[in-house]
Amino acid sequence: MKAKTIIFFCLVLLYLLTMTGCDSDKKDDRNKFIGRYEVVEYSLITYTPRDDYVVRISKDIGTENMMRINNFYNFDIEVLAEVHGYDIIVFPQTQNVFVFEGSGTLVGTVITMNYTVHSVNDDSDFFDQLRAEMTLKE
Repeated sequence: MKAKTIIFFCLVLLYLLTMTGCDSDKKDDRNKFIGRYEVVEYSLITYTPRDDYVVRISKDIGTENMMRINNFYNFDIEVLAEVHGYDIIVFPQTQNVFVFEGSGTLVGTVITMNYTVHSVNDDSDFFDQLRAEMTLKE
C-alpha cells in the first residue's frame, strides 16, 4: 500500500512538471514566427512589384517579445519587431539613411505586412508605402 502511494505521488509530480514545461513554450508567441520566408512585395503608391526575396525571422535573445527580421526590404539590413499574439510591429527605426515602420499579421504560414520606408536625408524626398506577403518556407 505504501509503495502504491509513493508511485502515485511520483506520477502526479512527473505529470505536473511535464505540463509546466509545455505551458512555458506555448506562452512565447515568437515561436510561431521563427523561420525563413519568401517575400512578394509591391508598392502601394506606384502599384509596382519589387523583386521577390527572402527574409529570416529569429528571436531577439534576452527580450520577451522582440524578433529580428534579416534582409528586410531586400536591403541586407536587420530590423527589430515586437510580437503580440499573431501581430508583429516594426516600430520606427533608422537603418543606413532610411526609416522603416509598419505592422503585420500572421495567418497560418503567411505574414502580411504593411510598412513605410522614407529617407532621413534632407535633400531626398524618398517615401514608399509597401505591402509584403511573407510565406514560411522552413
